[in-house]
Amino acid sequence: MRSVILVNPPLMLEDRYGKDMKRFGAVSEPLGLAYIAGYLESLKIPVRIIDSQAEGMTIADVVASILSGNEGIVGITLLTPYFRVVKALCRQIRRNGPDRTIILGGPHCTVLPERTLNEIPEADIVCIGEGEITLSEIAQANDNSCLSTINGICFREGYTIVKTGIRPPIQDLDQIPPPARHLLPMKKYHLTASRVSGNSYCPTILVARGCPFSCTFCSRTFGRTFRAHSVGRILSEIQALIDAYRISQVNIEADTLTVNKTFIKALCNGLIESGISRQIRWTCESRVDTVDEDILSLMHQAGCWQISYGVETGSQHLLDSINKSISLKQIEQVFQLTKKAGMTIRGFFMLGLPGETPEESRATINFAKKLNPLWAQFTITVPYPGTKMYEELDRQGKIRTHNWESYNTWSGWQGSQEVPFIPDGRTVAELQAIQKQALREFYLRPKVAVQFLKHVTSWKDLYKYFLGATVLVKSKFR
Repeated sequence: MRSVILVNPPLMLEDRYGKDMKRFGAVSEPLGLAYIAGYLESLKIPVRIIDSQAEGMTIADVVASILSGNEGIVGITLLTPYFRVVKALCRQIRRNGPDRTIILGGPHCTVLPERTLNEIPEADIVCIGEGEITLSEIAQANDNSCLSTINGICFREGYTIVKTGIRPPIQDLDQIPPPARHLLPMKKYHLTASRVSGNSYCPTILVARGCPFSCTFCSRTFGRTFRAHSVGRILSEIQALIDAYRISQVNIEADTLTVNKTFIKALCNGLIESGISRQIRWTCESRVDTVDEDILSLMHQAGCWQISYGVETGSQHLLDSINKSISLKQIEQVFQLTKKAGMTIRGFFMLGLPGETPEESRATINFAKKLNPLWAQFTITVPYPGTKMYEELDRQGKIRTHNWESYNTWSGWQGSQEVPFIPDGRTVAELQAIQKQALREFYLRPKVAVQFLKHVTSWKDLYKYFLGATVLVKSKFR
């Protein structure tokens, strides 16, 4: 049995959001690593976590921390925009700790396993899909001689790369213990300003995996089958967070929380009957075609104060082209129902979709203002590997770069000129300018200021609104 150290790589807020927007970015618990750690601990496998993003660590700091221990396995999370820093980290680990086994996991590895090993020669193994059981099997082996018997991985065998059999998704999520939050610096996490109410800490709890929908911009890393923890397990985990951290709010996370009516009704009733709904408020993400007036009312009774919806675009033509399977009319109706139920809304909007014209970008901004959620997020479309969008654009020769670190939806605020995709007839400068313009037009309206003042619960709320307005005004001149 080998001990394990899990690493969230050192990518700073400025790298992710740009200099001006970094103060509004999230530093979230790496729940994927915490789930793996919790499962390893249940099997008595020694494990620790380095969250270099929360700790503000450099690559040198991370390597020094790894070398200070005697773990035989180093597991590193790899999201597509993290590629450059993960590659550099692997190089330094291999240079200074040549006997350690380096394992990469996460969405990028899942969709590009062989390519990842080819592009990061210092890595030994990549995990494909859910990593809890896979990593435990690797750790329980005395060495790497039996890797061919472990499903769900790619590994090096001499000069060749071997891909093993498919590991099926975990059907009973309750067999996975709660995330090992005691291994994380819990006081250093915060969500984006738009997802919290007041000053209190708001952790995230993952309650389900899998999404049955077919949006072209999503890779569905957890598969298409909706799998949820039992309501009892979820309530127990929330109560444990209340007891340990005295929380008064929580972010309930799932690929599609409300897709299963039986589940969401049971969860809401459980929150109400247990009394937890009187102790905490919660926020979540949903789709407009998976809720109705009754569900929204029940969610609000159970403590939900905010829902985030993926609107994506104000063009029905573009909604159809990305297989969103919703209509503009549906979106408007559900926004009205959500507000009527007493909840605020965050709307997600995409600019620069394939085939989008400047007029359709304009329509998206106008639609956002018409819907008038409390918060709106406008991102530049990035076709991530593993998505239908990426595959189609790559086939057409329209992917402009495979420099993975440029796959960032906030390039308008970063100022990078290396953007993976731009629609025909448009320019990088135009897209980046319209991303800033969208935020200015949406937020710098008198009615928005009035809305925010109605929702102020603390001086901190007032300060973050003022700070955001200042950044948007300045962006006009940069």
